[in-house]
Amino acid sequence: MNANQSPVSVLDNSDIYDRYLVTIVMRGKLCGGIPKNKEIIADWIKARTGFDDEKTADQISDMQEHVDEQSEKSWIGFYQVDGKPHIECRGIKAMFKECATVLRLTEKKRGCKQVFQHGFEVKGLDGSDVIPINGKVDSYESVCHAMTPQGPRSSLKKVDYVENEKVEFQVLVLKTASQETRHIGEADIKKILAFAQENGLGADRSQGKGKFVVTEFVAMQESSEDDSTAAPTPSPKKPKKAAVPKHVDE
Repeated sequence: MNANQSPVSVLDNSDIYDRYLVTIVMRGKLCGGIPKNKEIIADWIKARTGFDDEKTADQISDMQEHVDEQSEKSWIGFYQVDGKPHIECRGIKAMFKECATVLRLTEKKRGCKQVFQHGFEVKGLDGSDVIPINGKVDSYESVCHAMTPQGPRSSLKKVDYVENEKVEFQVLVLKTASQETRHIGEADIKKILAFAQENGLGADRSQGKGKFVVTEFVAMQESSEDDSTAAPTPSPKKPKKAAVPKHVDE
């Protein structure tokens, strides 16, 4: 098995998750948000993974290997696997969680915040945590402004991007009964995606980048939207027959 290939589980989780296939197409630029400076990469990976072990060292080494020695400190790009750019599924999951919060879904549906945190996953079509980028990656420069202890400062920022990229992924949601307040159903996923189309994905969304359209949304199996996980309704009890009085001989 390839080092970057996801192992296949021998356990079936189809009775645990509702699964959806989603295809989006970017309406312009999808921007990377990972620092390409070697001095920053190590701390950035450790902070986001929460680990500092042998696997972390391999990730740091792999990313640093494909960074130009002359990279600017403010250059950001895409996650690299074997020198090739990828989209991290965790970034798409973060998009879902952010949009659910803005739409106040986590307030209206008590308990669904925990489902988004622990029972909601985004995977590539092959089940991996990254999605390869097929388009040509280019870059642009822009001026960014920041307030520092020494006063306002301006600097150039270089950003890698890909245009009109098609992104396909799976969404896995913990099965719950539709009458549960924490239930996240197909209608909720569609509403989040409808909002996310304009809110965007990736970096530089404040500059209008990252907008997309959803071109395909398919429930990959019967979801729990139809109350299939709800407790069965008990059948009505049959009325008892009235007792027939017995004749007693006098």
